[in-house]
Amino acid sequence: MRLLVIAVIVGIVGAIGATAFLYAVHELQHAAFSSVPEALGIDGAPWWWTGIMLLIGATIVLIAQRLPGHTGASPLTGFHFDNPLKIVPGILLAAIGTLVFGIALGPEAPLIVLGSALGVLLLRRTRNEQAIKAGGFLGGTAAIGAIFGNPFITAFMILEFAAFGVAPSFLILPVLVALGASYLVQIGLWNIPGVGVHSLTLPDLPAYDSIHPGDLVIAALVAIVAGIVTVTAREVALRYEGIAKSRPAIALYATAIITTIGVLIAVEGFGATNDEILFSGQTGMPQLIAETSLGLVIVILLVKLVAYSTALGGGFRGGPIFPATFLGVGVAVAGSLIFPEVSVSALAAAGIAAGSAAMIKLPATSALLGLLLISGAGAAIAPFAILGAVVGLIVRLIAERRLESPADSAPTPTH
Repeated sequence: MRLLVIAVIVGIVGAIGATAFLYAVHELQHAAFSSVPEALGIDGAPWWWTGIMLLIGATIVLIAQRLPGHTGASPLTGFHFDNPLKIVPGILLAAIGTLVFGIALGPEAPLIVLGSALGVLLLRRTRNEQAIKAGGFLGGTAAIGAIFGNPFITAFMILEFAAFGVAPSFLILPVLVALGASYLVQIGLWNIPGVGVHSLTLPDLPAYDSIHPGDLVIAALVAIVAGIVTVTAREVALRYEGIAKSRPAIALYATAIITTIGVLIAVEGFGATNDEILFSGQTGMPQLIAETSLGLVIVILLVKLVAYSTALGGGFRGGPIFPATFLGVGVAVAGSLIFPEVSVSALAAAGIAAGSAAMIKLPATSALLGLLLISGAGAAIAPFAILGAVVGLIVRLIAERRLESPADSAPTPTH
């Protein structure tokens, strides 16, 4: 009972901290890519301005690497709930340099670090090591729940961690309580307004209410391709990480330059938008689904894959989930343009789930993520999300067996 009370307090504090962090990132992004260039008389954010922002972000991350802990572990190593407090400032500074200035990573991993640190700070006076660790875990889960906009995605994630034996099962009930408290902060209570919910549902999706057997076949093909694309991004990132470890400054600035070249090609050359190349991809998904040119979609996919891979392995600090789901959506849109008789909504559910499962190896969480993102199309897309998650995980496991990486056989919340 004492732990459940702690979960409520930590859940509230974690949600407030995460909301403040997301608000700060959003406002700084708007300033960097809209307000400041507009004040300088620059129309929009041309490729060269984007390049300057990316280089500034790389410089901030390089400065953060000089702080204690060297910005912590790579996003390729899993989610971390137990970072020592002394290295948290460096991680969060690196996350600001990554998220604000356009690097293709998401906010979920930094949110976990922030929430975990707040949980530890709340309980450090107890001098009870187990309680402090529990507080960090609960704070991290409450914080990441703020970006998913639905407590059950995070709950599924923790359940899968527990099923794999990498999270203590006794924390499942406190985690649910912390997520409930976190969600109350977002939606409000009585006449007290909440801070707002981050809706994951993509708008203006074509309705899908009748499943056709042929659609499942095409969705399976889309899931296979989405899994292969995501696994390829991860393998490229692992190789690029070798450069980053020995030459961190070169890897950071090379990532900024490579991403700038990608923007020049895709945005200036083919008419893509910055949101489809930069950042996590979450805000660019509606635009991507609306694309009608197969050639443009393929260009966006290739450029995003390169930007994402180099960001993952190049020393930046962010989360891997949303860019992976963006790649899945890109494959789905390409599939719908090749097979126009198949609904893009059904294919997108499969692609999102496949991309997520291939990256984080959590099939139930990935299936729910695909379902929620495409839920506006109707309940009939659920089998496509499940199919995509299963296929994406199988692609990842086959790739690991081919590469003989047994140490990476199970998803890990921390190392």
